[in-house]
Amino acid sequence: MKKPWKIPRGEFNGMIRAALIALVTYLLLFGLVSAAITPQRYDIRVGMPADTTIYANEDVVDTVTTQQLRDAAAARVDVSYKSVDESVTTQVTSELSDLFAQLLSLYDARDDAAENLSVQLTPAQLEAMFSASRETLEALFNRALEYTHDTLVSSLPEGQEEAMISRLERDLSAEGYDSELIEVAVAAVRACIRPNMLIDEETTELNRQRAREEVEDVVCVTGEVIVRQGAIVTPAQYAMLDALGKIDNDPTGMILGAALLMLALLTAAGLYMYRYEHDIWRRPRTLLLLGIVYVLVVGLSLFFRIFNPFFVPTATGLGLLLITLLIRPRLALFSTVALSFPVALIAGTSENGLFNTVTFAVLLMSAASGPVAVIVLRHRQQRTAALLAGALVGVSNFLCVLAVGMINGAASSDTALDALCAAGSGLCAAILCIGVQPILEWIFNLTTSAKLLELSNPNQPLLRRMLLEAPGSYHHSIIVANLAETAASAIGANGLLARVGAYYHDVGKLKRPIYFKENQLTGDNPHDRTDPRVSAAILTAHTRDGYQMGLKARLPEPILDIIRQHHGDSPMVFFYDKAVKLYGDKVDINAFRYEGPRPRSREAAVVMLADTIEAAARALPNPDPEKVDALIRKLVRAKMADGQLDESELTFADLDRICRAFQSVLSGVFHERIEYPDIAIPPRAESESEPAPEEGAVAPEAETEDAENAP
Repeated sequence: MKKPWKIPRGEFNGMIRAALIALVTYLLLFGLVSAAITPQRYDIRVGMPADTTIYANEDVVDTVTTQQLRDAAAARVDVSYKSVDESVTTQVTSELSDLFAQLLSLYDARDDAAENLSVQLTPAQLEAMFSASRETLEALFNRALEYTHDTLVSSLPEGQEEAMISRLERDLSAEGYDSELIEVAVAAVRACIRPNMLIDEETTELNRQRAREEVEDVVCVTGEVIVRQGAIVTPAQYAMLDALGKIDNDPTGMILGAALLMLALLTAAGLYMYRYEHDIWRRPRTLLLLGIVYVLVVGLSLFFRIFNPFFVPTATGLGLLLITLLIRPRLALFSTVALSFPVALIAGTSENGLFNTVTFAVLLMSAASGPVAVIVLRHRQQRTAALLAGALVGVSNFLCVLAVGMINGAASSDTALDALCAAGSGLCAAILCIGVQPILEWIFNLTTSAKLLELSNPNQPLLRRMLLEAPGSYHHSIIVANLAETAASAIGANGLLARVGAYYHDVGKLKRPIYFKENQLTGDNPHDRTDPRVSAAILTAHTRDGYQMGLKARLPEPILDIIRQHHGDSPMVFFYDKAVKLYGDKVDINAFRYEGPRPRSREAAVVMLADTIEAAARALPNPDPEKVDALIRKLVRAKMADGQLDESELTFADLDRICRAFQSVLSGVFHERIEYPDIAIPPRAESESEPAPEEGAVAPEAETEDAENAP
């Protein structure tokens, strides 16, 4: 008994391949993003020689030098003072006069005890004072008091007290007073002096701040040498290297963040495809192509960042166009949004951090450009349509950057330049797409519109062989192609793929064309003398044979799927019935079934139905619209009952539209013809160069015209 949890071998192998592709893609993306956001680091120390010459990979501010210049500018600012306090002059003069009076009283008393004085005098100063005459002391004290009063009247700013005392010393010394006596007077003045014009701290600091702000940043521009090999590293150089993230420190956090970001991106992509694009998991080649485009987008982002951060969206634009044209539009929309996050980080990497205006602008451009390109390319598969899409993406990018710049208050000239770079990224992406698309088509053998049109040429080797070696099967395929394209277009599937798949669906009959009824032009049927089991084996093998021929001819995978799946695992009822009549009820119907698999795409299912209905309708006696419609719906119901359409994602509404499309085409094929009369055509005039037809013959021109106008 089959275990319900057991995974089929083929599906398991597909899962392994998908997991390997996803793992390799993850590692490559992680490596690229880590390299982009983690700058090169150096082991350097202040005061030690540098091991190598280090250049600035981005503009960086020399914060240390800039701060020194700003401090110097602030120091040069003159101090601001408040208005003069005139009361201070009176108070200081009064206090100093009282102190001099005390000193004179001390002199008169000749008392060494000076505990009550507000000034401390040394023994040498006391001795000098006692040794001098009273007249000398009075003159000295009056001169000091006068000088102090005059200084205060003219204003004494805060902080200038010592300068004023130094001038007093010089003046007294110049007047011939003894130095020890001068020290007594100076000590008294120092004990009483106070400034009468205080500093205005608020105004002074405001002026100093203004001076600091007028000093521009000292910037080390991109490509400039920060430190040369062998030179002693200064604090300023160390600070710049640290700002650029080049100092040897632990990058674990940044690398871990990149790893988590890439894991989230690919996990989201995997869940999206599992839910909405499940068939891609069965196509490792398509999955590999998607992984290559992802890596290409992130890798090109690193390259375009060299020119201008706003030129980086060229990479996401290229990915958007390639996925839309080579895989499918809906997946392109999701992929563009997912890839915009690492691309935005790469574009926004600077000394200002990873998340800045550039990061936001790139995210906005990616979100806006996706729908624009998909709308343009959804129903236009020509290569030149990529140019139109690129131009419109450029316009969208231009408007996004302009809006972000205006909101952010950036300079108009800078915003205009950035917007022009963003607009150019759209056109550049289109040009790259036109160049890269044919290469990827050839490498991965993709089913693009250009490739399908090329394969539909009747001079293709397999089609040419069918026309010559199996003409019945060839003409059958032409009618099936008409049916399939009409029906596929009616349900919104790829009509061109259905048509070309129908052209090739029976190429396997080239191996034994005589065993198929439509090629038996002589009336000899080899099945009349063949065991029904052998006949069934021969006929069912044409799907496998066709698949092998298609592989050898490098047909795209969707065409190969149609070749393999256009019969599903349906039984050959005619030979099964014949075998039952010969061998009884012991015959196993599974021996008369095709190998499958059942159709897994809408296009393959449409070709299956078209193939079945065309063959049955050809054998319908006296076909009319009612009989044709009844036959179509009967055969479609039979395929549904046998489970052949279970994996094709067709809905009941789709099946109804398919039946109506088949009926409209077959009504044109089996329309009634008029019966041509047998009449004699009068001979041409003798002036005509062509000979007259024989009596009873019908003129070819008349026959063609009648046939075209026949109902």
